[in-house]
Amino acid sequence: MLRHLKEFLHQRVPRYITGMIFLLLVDVLQLISPQILKYVTNSLIAEDFTELNLTKAALLILLVGLSIGICRYIWRACIVYAAADLDSWMRDKFFRHLLKMPQSFYQEHKTGDLMAHATNDIGTIRRTFSGGIIMSVDAIFLTVSTIIVMGTTISWKMTFLALIPLPFIALIAAVMGKQVHQKFRAVQEGFSLLSDKVQESFSGIEVIKSFAQEEENLEDFNHHNEENLNRHLNLVKTHLAMHTLVNVVGSLSMILGMALGGWFVVQKLITLGDLVAFLQYLETLLWPMRAFGMLNNLIQRGAASIDRLNVILDTPSDLRDTSESHAIPSMDIAIRDLTFSYPNEESPALHSINLDIPAGSTLGIIGHTGSGKTSLISLFSRLYNIPRGSITIGGVDINDISIQDTRDLVGSVPQDIFLFSTKIKDNVAFVDSEPDDAKVLATAKAAQLHQEIMGFPDGYDTLLGERGVNLSGGQKQRTAIARLLYKDSPIMIFDDSLSAVDTKTESEILKYMRSNEKGHTTIIISHRVSSIYDADQIIVLEDGSIAEEGNHQQLLAQDGIYAHLYHKQQLEEKIKHHQCSDGQQICGEEA
Repeated sequence: MLRHLKEFLHQRVPRYITGMIFLLLVDVLQLISPQILKYVTNSLIAEDFTELNLTKAALLILLVGLSIGICRYIWRACIVYAAADLDSWMRDKFFRHLLKMPQSFYQEHKTGDLMAHATNDIGTIRRTFSGGIIMSVDAIFLTVSTIIVMGTTISWKMTFLALIPLPFIALIAAVMGKQVHQKFRAVQEGFSLLSDKVQESFSGIEVIKSFAQEEENLEDFNHHNEENLNRHLNLVKTHLAMHTLVNVVGSLSMILGMALGGWFVVQKLITLGDLVAFLQYLETLLWPMRAFGMLNNLIQRGAASIDRLNVILDTPSDLRDTSESHAIPSMDIAIRDLTFSYPNEESPALHSINLDIPAGSTLGIIGHTGSGKTSLISLFSRLYNIPRGSITIGGVDINDISIQDTRDLVGSVPQDIFLFSTKIKDNVAFVDSEPDDAKVLATAKAAQLHQEIMGFPDGYDTLLGERGVNLSGGQKQRTAIARLLYKDSPIMIFDDSLSAVDTKTESEILKYMRSNEKGHTTIIISHRVSSIYDADQIIVLEDGSIAEEGNHQQLLAQDGIYAHLYHKQQLEEKIKHHQCSDGQQICGEEA
């Protein structure tokens, strides 16, 4: 169960041991005070107690209390701080693991569920390795040492009789502990579902509002919220029942001790001082008795969270990688007999693709929705495993280039634009922790974005909302284009990244790209012929295969799919231009 924590625990063993030593010292010191009270009580009864003895006893109690305070601070600093380190270490390990996972992993796991793992589960584990360790060491040692002191300094017989209820606490913990484990796991799963619902609702709030589905969405949220509440209540009921039973048993032990102690004093088997010390020891034992119940509850919660995290951490990344470094002589790309299927999909998304993309050239890809355009270029980013020998860069199999090196060579503007909730310039200079302002300015101008950025009150320091919500669709696309131009990768991929800009802006961006394409291999995917007609070569994808191939003029001469798309879009542009001229519609960049 603790296999993923072994590395951390091994590093923190000295700190935990130091904390446990001082925790045990606190427990030992707590056993001294009842003996002092026993001595004082017996001396007062015997009438041989002087003011000097009283002063010594008071100073001794004060010294014990001060020592307990110092030791308690030290063990807290050791154990609680170590648990805080564990929290940070686990989040780092979890996040690193997620970064290594393939795209298919995120298609199978919802964001809300992963967030619940990173917050609730790791927080529960931290509490287990702080409060859990403290209570386990404290309860076990304090119980054993107190019983030994009670038996050896007062009466074994009375100690044994007073502690008869103790085994019932262990029985309660064992019986109800399994229920706590199961119900807490259900609570965590319910929280994951609720988190996912909240995340999805906030991400899709624009769609919810535009379709007037606020009430329906709220109803669905309330259903998840109520289910989460019911799971919590079931856990709380079990926890309260266990806690109450433990307290009742502990109180019975105290009552039994008082009754037996009084009888033993009357029979003169022990002194009144012995009874005072005995009752104080029993009161000390009430804490570990209650702690056993809380400890079991905490351990069961921690075990449930560790089980949930282990499921994620035990899921290996099936992306093939290599640690070897290969020199890439050129950016010539060759694709040979590439057939690719998505994980758990039987029918291939790409079939028998053969293609040569010379270094420094531009490839245009066009085709109907679902033809395999995005599937093809996603392989260059190594989001999925690629059949050996099917793609080479500079004659080197892409599988023999590390994933990190491949992603350094390739930059892309994806179809689904993602911008971070930070400054515009930080989004553009995403690959640099310290943005180069001059480079940010140049690439923003190239992406036809500079003038609009300067229209914002804070310019390039404007903070973006979640996913760039305060930008239009075209502004988001051009920010992503500027981000790719800033990275200046040898291989640049634009996946339908000009769909939300008007034709004039598109023309200016393409003009810049053509004038600066020397040394860059460029791949442009588009639904619009205007974005790719000037490419060195163009392929038309249909059902995952190359249906047509050539340059613009060659494809027009074939009078096939490409020619049909071209003539259709030419007609649409003429109609749109006519409507704009007549003022029949608003023209320009899409929102």
